[in-house]
Amino acid sequence: MNKHLLRTVVLVRLANANNNWTSPPIGIGYLMKALLVVEGINPVFIDCKLDNIDNEKLLSKLRDLNPLLIGFQLFSADYSMFVNLLPQIKQHIPESRCVAGGPHISGLPNHTLETNPDLDYAITGEAEEALPHLVRYLLAEDNHQVIEEIPNLVHRKNGSIIHNAQKWIDVNEWDAPAWSVIRPDLYPPIQHGVFHKSKKVVPILTSRGCPYPCTFCAGNLVTGKKIRLRNIKSVVDEIEWLQNTYHFGEFIIEDENFTFHKSHVLAFADEIKNRNIKCHFSFPNGVRLDKLDEEIISRLAEMGTYNVVLGLESGSRETLTKMGKHWDFDEVRRKINLLHKYGILASGSFIVGYRDETMEDINKTIKYALSLPLNAAYFGNYLPLPGTKDFEILLHKGEIALDKIKWENYNSYTGELPYHPKDLSQKEFRRALKMVYLKFYLRPTIAIGMLKRMTNPVLIRSFISRFFGIFSRK
Repeated sequence: MNKHLLRTVVLVRLANANNNWTSPPIGIGYLMKALLVVEGINPVFIDCKLDNIDNEKLLSKLRDLNPLLIGFQLFSADYSMFVNLLPQIKQHIPESRCVAGGPHISGLPNHTLETNPDLDYAITGEAEEALPHLVRYLLAEDNHQVIEEIPNLVHRKNGSIIHNAQKWIDVNEWDAPAWSVIRPDLYPPIQHGVFHKSKKVVPILTSRGCPYPCTFCAGNLVTGKKIRLRNIKSVVDEIEWLQNTYHFGEFIIEDENFTFHKSHVLAFADEIKNRNIKCHFSFPNGVRLDKLDEEIISRLAEMGTYNVVLGLESGSRETLTKMGKHWDFDEVRRKINLLHKYGILASGSFIVGYRDETMEDINKTIKYALSLPLNAAYFGNYLPLPGTKDFEILLHKGEIALDKIKWENYNSYTGELPYHPKDLSQKEFRRALKMVYLKFYLRPTIAIGMLKRMTNPVLIRSFISRFFGIFSRK
């Protein structure tokens, strides 16, 4: 087809100033792959964070492209910027349609459409099938495509908001994302952590889904509750391609439950070994501690894993129970020591200021974190994420209100604190959050260990930026 006759479809990732790292967007990579096979369109990806594009520059680009459809990936921290941008799009490009997806939309689809008349559609959950269907629907002059048949689409009809049937994709039909379009080599060598073993780092997914009932997490709204495993050979093909094409030396496994099926871990380690692939692996997104055993840990080490984050969340048994977590504190210590036995660094991820927490609960978390043989720890202030059980509880109790939330501050490490427990003042909570970092990282063994691992100036700047963000919070 003549390129000049193609209609443009643009996917956008907005730039949130409170996020100090930028990684290749795997989700958008899959959506670009889905759009590349749609006839009659020219798919374009704009990463505002990577290219330092503000709303004004973005609007100029969109005017030039005059898209059929503009799609936005939205996290809650992006929402305020998105709300300000929508009316400008409709004013300057009135013929373009707008659709939004991502975690924020999956948590608040109705509220988003009700309060944003300039947003035409929303997609909840996965969009690999929904987005191409929507594009074909908009392309069809006679609209022979039935909008109600587009999976996961949320739209308006006769003054009501309609939710189409929910559908989760077959992950093995999609394999790897369209890396050649996303160009992961253009992204900086910092992903989730503040240190890496390689100077060229890229994220990958080997599975989707999470069946666990954690009250603070909205992950399964986006990827479903059923764990769906990718074919191991396909994943390792992806790793080899990324190594051969872009020379990546480290792969961040972003799965929510990589270790859920032991057979999956062992098959992955076997394939890496059989192909003699030399690289590093890390798990900053976390692994389930109760799914780790010595065989799994030994195989993780064998395939090149050097760092594992454990979602420990709290040292308060009362808080853990509310969260839906039921760790055995002694088991936690045993598993950390087992990781160390095989030369793997162990980091702990903690939530500070969970709903209804007191200073006593927070002090228990501080004491617990200090007692563990961790190499690093992340203490994020609690965020009530849309769509979670906790979010609904806090709405019902009146502790949060949708029309008063400052979404631009929805970050665990920088910016203004968006939430604090009702029995603690902002000042008390800020002091507690700073204190836990000082007590953990000013210990000589921890500080020296961190400095030894930061061999790249970019990583040092990231570490300083994160700490500056924490200690300058309002």
